[in-house]
Amino acid sequence: MTFHAKSSDLRQNTYALFSGLPHVMDMKDLNQKKEIILRHELAFADEIGSAVFEKPKVSYWMVFIPILFLYFLYRMQKFRNDRIKFNDEFMTPRRLAMENAFDVAEPRGKTETGDAAQGSTLPLPLQKPYTSWIETLSSHYLDLLAANGDDFESLVSAAYRSRDKYMLALERMNNAEKDFYTALKPLMAQVEGTAGIITTIESRSRRLRHETACRIFQ
Repeated sequence: MTFHAKSSDLRQNTYALFSGLPHVMDMKDLNQKKEIILRHELAFADEIGSAVFEKPKVSYWMVFIPILFLYFLYRMQKFRNDRIKFNDEFMTPRRLAMENAFDVAEPRGKTETGDAAQGSTLPLPLQKPYTSWIETLSSHYLDLLAANGDDFESLVSAAYRSRDKYMLALERMNNAEKDFYTALKPLMAQVEGTAGIITTIESRSRRLRHETACRIFQ
């Protein structure tokens, strides 16, 4: 099940948070940093996907029994398609958050949206935690967009200066995601395996973020 919120509602909250930020960032530089951040997030999604989906393994007997090999090919294709779909869905809130942060950071960036869109397409129990999650991501992305650097590690280092400060930002993201997934679980209770997948996503996300912080701030 896929949930989407209208970006104008979320963007308005981001503008309110950062409307006082001086718009002095160069567009070319901003676009480069945006791509760096999104590439990192896509690699992050791929790592999470590798924990969620088990890759089919080749058996010795497949060499001698063609039907087994054909079944393996079918499973491998399904595995690849599922991973691509997972990455796309995983990136949806992150691309939305980046869109909000980028709009605020760019030269002559917007500081207001006018009339907010009426409501959200999300079920009511998800609206508040999803909005909070996007705002938390947007805040993090804006910090990185405002920093100087030519790769993800240097952007993080310049934006947060220390492991402790970066870990605080990561913990805010972990908690915002957990709040959203906690609200999501009851709505997905009838879908087999959902609880296990959410647990895997949460635990692997925390581990990968901690490893990233330790690698950058050695």
